[in-house]
Amino acid sequence: MSTIDWSRLYEQRRNVAKRFGTIWQVPIARRYHEVLRTLGQEFVSVLEIGAGDRRLKNKMESYWGHFKYSSCDLDPHHDHDFSDIESVTGEFDLICAFEMIEHLELDEAQQLLCKCFDSNVKGGQIAITTPNIYYPPDFLRDATHRTPFCYDELGGLLQLCGYETTAIFRLYNDSVAKKLIKRVLMYPLFRVLGIDFAHQIMVIGRKP
Repeated sequence: MSTIDWSRLYEQRRNVAKRFGTIWQVPIARRYHEVLRTLGQEFVSVLEIGAGDRRLKNKMESYWGHFKYSSCDLDPHHDHDFSDIESVTGEFDLICAFEMIEHLELDEAQQLLCKCFDSNVKGGQIAITTPNIYYPPDFLRDATHRTPFCYDELGGLLQLCGYETTAIFRLYNDSVAKKLIKRVLMYPLFRVLGIDFAHQIMVIGRKP
C-alpha cells in the first residue's frame, strides 16, 4: 500500500509549478557540475548517492579544492562508504543524487528523500538530476527506469519531505550549430509539440 499523501503531493506540485512556471520558463544550465560548483566550497561535506565510480570527487576538487566526500552505492565493484541509504550516518552540507531517482518507485523515492532530509545539516542542500519527461527518449531508452519525474513533481516531492525547492534547471549542452537549430529555428515547433530539447532536469532543495 502506498504511503504517499497524494493530496499534499498535488498541493506541493502546484506550488512549485506556480513559482517556477512552465517547462519553457525553467532556465537552462550547460552541465550539472556547473550548477553544483555554486553550492559548495572548500571543506564542505558531500554525500553522493548512486556514486558509481566516485568521479564526482575529482570533478568537484577541481572547483573547490579539498572537501569531505562520502559515497553511497550498491555497486560492489567500487569502494563506497555506505552500501545503501539506510546505512548512512552523519550529517552533510550537500547531498547529490544524479540520474538515480528515476530507478525507484515513487514510495521508494519519497523514503530516499526523507532520509536525505534527515542527513542534511540545517541549511544544507540537495541536488538531484533526472531525465526530462518533456524529452521522452531520455527516460524511455533505459528499461531500468521506473518512475518519470516532471520538474514540478520532483520539486513537490522534495517539499513533501521538508525541503524548500530553491532552483530548477534544464540541462542542455550542444554544439553552436545544434544550439542555433534547436533553441532558435526549431523552437516554435518544440513549443507546439510540447517536446523539449533539454535531456535532463536538475532540482535543488534546501533544508530550512
